[in-house]
Amino acid sequence: MAALSALALLAACGAVEAPDPAPVFRAADTPIASSLRGAADDLGGDWVVTAAYPGGPVAPGDRVTLQLDAAGAGVARLVGADAARLVPVTAQGRGRFEIGGQPWWLLWADDDFRTAVIGAPGGAYGWIMDRPGQAGADRARAAREMLDFNSYDTDALTTAREG
Repeated sequence: MAALSALALLAACGAVEAPDPAPVFRAADTPIASSLRGAADDLGGDWVVTAAYPGGPVAPGDRVTLQLDAAGAGVARLVGADAARLVPVTAQGRGRFEIGGQPWWLLWADDDFRTAVIGAPGGAYGWIMDRPGQAGADRARAAREMLDFNSYDTDALTTAREG
C-alpha cells in the first residue's frame, strides 16, 4: 500500500519538462569539410577570438594558444574573461582536432595563417580567430563567407564589440 501511495504522489507531481535543446548554428544535414591547408602546427601560437557563436567553448575576446606538433597533438590554453584552462589536443585527421573532448574543425585559414575559422561539424559552435594585432577586414569577410559556405548562420555570430 505504501508503494502505491508513493507512486500516486509521484504521478501527482506531473511530468518534468525536458530542457531546451542546445542551439545549432548550421544546417547539420548539409555537407561540411575541414580544410587541408597547411600543417597542423601552422595553427600553433597565439590567437584572439574576434567573432563566435553564443554558448561555445570560446567567446569573442577570448585568447587561444595552441601548442601542436606536426601531427596535431598537443595542448590548448583557453583564456576567457573569468578563467583560463589547459586542455589536451588530439589530431582526428587533416584539419580536425579533438580539444577538451570537443571536435574542432579548421574550416578555413588564409595563406599566412593570420585568420582561421573553427567549427563543430554538428553546428553547436564556431568562431573566427586572428593572430593578435593582425585582424583584417578582407580576411574577416572571407571568414564569414566560409562559415556561410559551410551552412552556418552568420547573423548569429557575436563580436568582441557586441560582447
